[in-house]
Formats: sequence, C-alpha cells, structure tokens
Amino acid sequence: MKKWIVSAVVMVVLLSSMYLTKPTEDMYADWLLGVVIEKAGANQPLQETTLKIFGKKMIEKNSEYNDFVFFTIHKTQFKGKEMKFIGVYNSFVPIMKEK
Repeated sequence: MKKWIVSAVVMVVLLSSMYLTKPTEDMYADWLLGVVIEKAGANQPLQETTLKIFGKKMIEKNSEYNDFVFFTIHKTQFKGKEMKFIGVYNSFVPIMKEK
C-alpha cells in the first residue's frame, strides 16, 4: 500500500511539472527563429537582420500547433520540408525531419 502511494505522488509531481513547463506557440517561434539565425551564420548580417524582422511571422504562418495536456507538438513546413518537434519541459525535441 505504501509503494502505491509513493508511486502516485511521484506520478502527480511528474505530470504537474510537465503541465506547468509546457512550451507555448510563441516560445516555439522564438526558439526556431534562434536556430535558423544560428544556422545562417554570423558572417551574413543582412540575412540575420531580415530574419529578425520577418522570421517570426513566417514561422507562425507556416507552423501548426497541437496542445496536449502535458506536452505540445509543433509542425513546420518550410521550402517543401516538414519538421516536427515535441515541446516538453520548456524545450523542443525533434521527432521528425523530412530529408
């Protein structure tokens, strides 16, 4: 009986923390924009500035957001490629990248 109570408490704490740290659409757009800017490189300041101005809107327009109780799934299509990420604990983990 005691093991069951401890297991239940651990599960409630785990699920509560997942719910409270579930990332939002804005967090996803900011994170993905940061990744894109980082991949663009520091040697292209014009491209970086353009991405900072228009990138977030472009990401939001081409992304689909699914909110589940304890995590989120974000799908983005860009230049014919589809990327899919799971958002949990304020971070994003790739679950699918089209080649």
